Amino acid sequence: MTGNKRALIASGGTGGHFYPGFALAQELRSRGWQTVFLVKKEDIARPALEDADFPYTELDMVALPRSLNPLAHAAFAFKFISSLLLARRIMKDYRPDAVVGTGSYVAFPAALAARLAGVPVYIHESNAKFGLGNYLAGFFCTKAALGLPAQGDSFVSRSALTGTPIREAFAARPDRGAARKALGLDADKFTALVFGGSQGARRLNSAFIHAAKELKGDMQAVHISGRRNFEAVHAAYSEAGLENDPGIKLFDYREDMPLLYAAADVVIARSGASTVAELVHLRKPSILVPLPSSAGGHQKANAIALASRGAAVCLDESPDFDAELAAALRTLMEEPEKTDGITANFGRTGIPDGLKAAAALADILEQGCSKNESRGPDQNHGN
Repeated sequence: MTGNKRALIASGGTGGHFYPGFALAQELRSRGWQTVFLVKKEDIARPALEDADFPYTELDMVALPRSLNPLAHAAFAFKFISSLLLARRIMKDYRPDAVVGTGSYVAFPAALAARLAGVPVYIHESNAKFGLGNYLAGFFCTKAALGLPAQGDSFVSRSALTGTPIREAFAARPDRGAARKALGLDADKFTALVFGGSQGARRLNSAFIHAAKELKGDMQAVHISGRRNFEAVHAAYSEAGLENDPGIKLFDYREDMPLLYAAADVVIARSGASTVAELVHLRKPSILVPLPSSAGGHQKANAIALASRGAAVCLDESPDFDAELAAALRTLMEEPEKTDGITANFGRTGIPDGLKAAAALADILEQGCSKNESRGPDQNHGN
């Protein structure tokens, strides 16, 4: 593939939407492409883009209102039209060879502007259900890349299962014994890793503390509470009589997730797309607890993508959630053949390895550009 190709990536917002675009940009850069990002105004992804020297433009977009408030819809319409006009100017000035949307709500105006300019559109959906921005962008796309097998895929004839990119740090496979030693854990005791994402999860935290009290002495755990929940979780452990338990390692946040995963026999977590991609790569048994308020129920769909194939246990936050979590943990602890079976069942999911996903996405773009070049150099851009 010749160099000097240009990509415009509409990304940002949550990590699950931003990181696939970021990983793709890094892969494309290694192949000689130039990349510009479109992000929402004051996006949390901006520091990462600046550190990596990726230029970006901000769109002053808001999410589609869920209420019937006419003022909210009027504000949305105004910002959408303004964003679309800005995206069209970018198409004219930057003249990208491909536009990629990775799921944030800036994806749709970028895709529509690209379609109007005659620029090929690609999307990556990391969840098992399409988000609204990607769903609308999908009607204009040349190819829809999927992180997980998608429920009700409206673009099945144009879809390719690529997996969701994960950090290169996961290429390292720390030794379990060394990981437990580094964390001050017993080398042989059943170990759980508990986390709820960067902000933690209060219901998940409290349910695990209940389970830890019930299973005290039989297991050990690394518990990432989330920074905003740390004091409350620490107090709850004290109330449960577990404050000085040497088998409970409580942290507000950790960056070294490969080490923590390596120490664990089972992971208890939400089922965001990035977490699921990491579990697939590591083939790590898990108890997934979907966030009930996730948009469109996408976390439940993500969990089912694994659980339906025997590659995870899925628990809802039901009234009996505390007892169900303790029971599920006890079963996995006392019946090791079940955790072995979960590990083996990852082979049934057909989900590609996240360490190879960015390259697969880049291949799709380059194949599309090669086809466009074969039709003539002037057909890649609008006027």
